[in-house]
Amino acid sequence: MSSINQANIDRFSGFTELYNASRPVPPGIITKSILMYLDAPPALVVDIGSGTGLSTMIWKNAARQVIGIEPNEDMRTRAEHNAAGNIIYQNGFSNQTGLPYTCADIVTISQAFHWMDIPGTLDEVYRILKPSGVFAVYDCDWPPAVDWRVEQAYKALNGKCRSIEAAKETPATRNDKAGYINVFNAYGRFRFVKEIVLHSVEPCTPGRMIGIALSQGAMQEALKLDPSIQDDINAFCDLVHERRGGTFNIIFSYRLRLAVK
Repeated sequence: MSSINQANIDRFSGFTELYNASRPVPPGIITKSILMYLDAPPALVVDIGSGTGLSTMIWKNAARQVIGIEPNEDMRTRAEHNAAGNIIYQNGFSNQTGLPYTCADIVTISQAFHWMDIPGTLDEVYRILKPSGVFAVYDCDWPPAVDWRVEQAYKALNGKCRSIEAAKETPATRNDKAGYINVFNAYGRFRFVKEIVLHSVEPCTPGRMIGIALSQGAMQEALKLDPSIQDDINAFCDLVHERRGGTFNIIFSYRLRLAVK
């Protein structure tokens, strides 16, 4: 197994309730798009880096069985609170799931591929996928579309938090999301590769907008390392309340990369 950066796993501990309440549930168009590239209804969907289960539960009515693979114990425990009858969660890594050879019709990774060992993950996904199975990696853009002043402040705050996090002795390491489709093509073993751009309009409140920001691992890490960042967070919260009140719409843009084995 390729080496695992434990910091990439540990950074998601301690705020699972905030994460689960604030992060978007992937929209139905995600599952519909993936199913278009499968020849028959899936018997097994595997969701790697399943977190609190937001990206796993969307398959409960589309597959006979769903397995979420999550190495972070806090996240996995939270996911198990919402587990449906045909969904299970188990400990594992993206490059060592512990699942048998050619077992999965669909393998998904939502909002997590940039934290993974990409060469090892691709080999493991290819190993567990059935012939003609579909591999799907998707992410939403941060922040969602809401208000230019709020978005500008969000990016500035997140950038400052990332700088604080990067100064750790052993920081988390992330991959560049922009190059995923090139990575899929360069792997050379998939028979078909495609990128699809999607969006979802969701209701939001100032509290949830703030929660979306605070659910970023960089902000949680920065709070642990430099509590003075709380002043910047407070200023961001004040701006959100100033610019948006009540219930309003936000738009999440998604980038879905598909590969057929």
